[in-house]
Amino acid sequence: MTDDPRVRLIPVDQIRVVNPRARDRAKYERIVENIATIGLKKPITVSCAAPGGDGVEMFDLVCGQGRLEAYIALGQKEIPALVRGYSKQEGLVASLIENIARRRVRSLDQVKMIQWMKEQGHDYAEIASKTGLCEEYVRDILNMLSKSEERLLEAVLHGKIPVTIATRIAGASDEASQRLLMEAYERKEMNQKTLASFRRIVDQRRHFGRSYSPRRNHGSHRSSADSLIIAYKHETQRQRMLVKKAKLCEARLLSASAAFKVLLDDEHYVTLLRAEKMETMPKFLADRARQDP
Repeated sequence: MTDDPRVRLIPVDQIRVVNPRARDRAKYERIVENIATIGLKKPITVSCAAPGGDGVEMFDLVCGQGRLEAYIALGQKEIPALVRGYSKQEGLVASLIENIARRRVRSLDQVKMIQWMKEQGHDYAEIASKTGLCEEYVRDILNMLSKSEERLLEAVLHGKIPVTIATRIAGASDEASQRLLMEAYERKEMNQKTLASFRRIVDQRRHFGRSYSPRRNHGSHRSSADSLIIAYKHETQRQRMLVKKAKLCEARLLSASAAFKVLLDDEHYVTLLRAEKMETMPKFLADRARQDP
């Protein structure tokens, strides 16, 4: 099977979407509108697939799902396509890279792609070459995954700590991690804020484990990007709940503060408090009650 660099018109019903992904409805409608107005600016990419049951030539979609769906929605029977001689595995890799390259890169998508490619037998250099990432970065990410360092990895992905130092303490004991952090700080490889972030992670590792899943016997847990994604979603949900509780607490405190002000402005109520010897209150409450609304 060889590459055919020419653009061909291929019937849309002969193209299979082997790696479908959900699409934002508004974005999809914009694609349809643009194609209807100015036409297709860039052909889709497909690879040759096994013939259909009736011997009809078939193709697997590599990239261009939105464009293909837009053509179908517009009632078009054929679509311009660039035919590539990819194997099934190569086509999936190309599809993953294309999808991530065309939108703002999400770190968890990146990790999942790196791990999947490693499981398919690609070495560090091949992964770096295909993704455009640094080979050392790929090696460090996979190293942390292999050691179940999900807490460290999440902090790296969010830019809280540098990957170069995170990979040094991956797999190290709590005592060794603290020593490595102090040595890095003394060499001025990180500032005080970064050191504080590392220490929080080391404390979390000590109390809750290196991964976000329940602790298990050593060697029984296989770290994966999927578990990291699940943990990320759970943590996001927990943070949202905390925000809701904080807003509710703030509203209640403001209501209580307003109530105190109204009561303390009532001379009869204040006289009653004095009679019961309950006229004193914490200074910060008294100051708050005297403030203008």
